[in-house]
Amino acid sequence: MRRNYTGSKFLLDTNVFIAAVKRGWTDTTELLLHFLTSKRYTLVANDVLMAEYRKYAEKLNALDFYDFIRRRVTIVNPSREEVLRVLPYFPETQLADAVHAATCLKSGAILVTNEGHFEKVSRAGIIEVWSISRAIKTLLGGD
Repeated sequence: MRRNYTGSKFLLDTNVFIAAVKRGWTDTTELLLHFLTSKRYTLVANDVLMAEYRKYAEKLNALDFYDFIRRRVTIVNPSREEVLRVLPYFPETQLADAVHAATCLKSGAILVTNEGHFEKVSRAGIIEVWSISRAIKTLLGGD
């Protein structure tokens, strides 16, 4: 039996944004647009993530797409305590990823990423992490 994710919250890591805009129209582009145009899910982000999106939007000439996302996400900035709770699961060089994980902890969002940086915090059961391909299969159809 397949779970219904209507009402679920998702945080899309920077690599999802990059994959969606870098190489033309892909399944990842379709996934991002699905999140942005569907009322079934809530996309969450934090100020750090939005700054990352903007940086890559400028590099990839995708500022219109960034503005589209910016108008549709719910900003959830984690507390210091939430960041400290997840920080032991990340190397010192991955503070931004710890902030993203803490945002998921605070909001109950599922993090979608292809980065391995989130494996430890996911295995610890603190947040739920999906690969991009899992999100595509689960939310856009297929097995």
